[in-house]
Amino acid sequence: MKNKLFAIVILITLLASYGCEKLHDWNQPKDPDTKYSSTYPLSGEWWVQYYTSDGTSYSEIGLGYVPLFTTNTAADNGQEMWISDAGSFWTYTVKCPVNMSSLSFAGDSLISTADWDGELYNIWVNVGEGKVIKDGGKSTSGVVVDSIFFKLEFEDDPGSFYYAAGVRKTGFLEDEH
Repeated sequence: MKNKLFAIVILITLLASYGCEKLHDWNQPKDPDTKYSSTYPLSGEWWVQYYTSDGTSYSEIGLGYVPLFTTNTAADNGQEMWISDAGSFWTYTVKCPVNMSSLSFAGDSLISTADWDGELYNIWVNVGEGKVIKDGGKSTSGVVVDSIFFKLEFEDDPGSFYYAAGVRKTGFLEDEH
């Protein structure tokens, strides 16, 4: 009788633990499905430095790495994206044509609203040679990330070309500038 009781207790314990394990699995939240915009991997947050056409870096005058944002437009059609320096360099935000198959972007006479001493005015901006290279850079901590490069010309400084080059933000504090 003792052996039967012992066997029943063992059986109940095994069934209960199996049932609890299955119940526990049901209550686990699933990882969310990641849905990227139609302009990913061109779109994202970046750390970039600006350079003049002779290779002089603006970090030499204290600008260093600054944030850059590239995002899909409301149409989310994979044909254009917004590029914005969030006021950290020239205060420009332009809607730029993209080529998703080559991960490139460029456009002439793109209109941007600029801010000069609190006054807003429209200027055209030329964006050229824009390219995102998958796994083409390293963050400050050494993590392999995408890199970005493009050329700029502004209406209020015609004939002068500026270059932006940088890497995708990782979101980790050790990679912030």
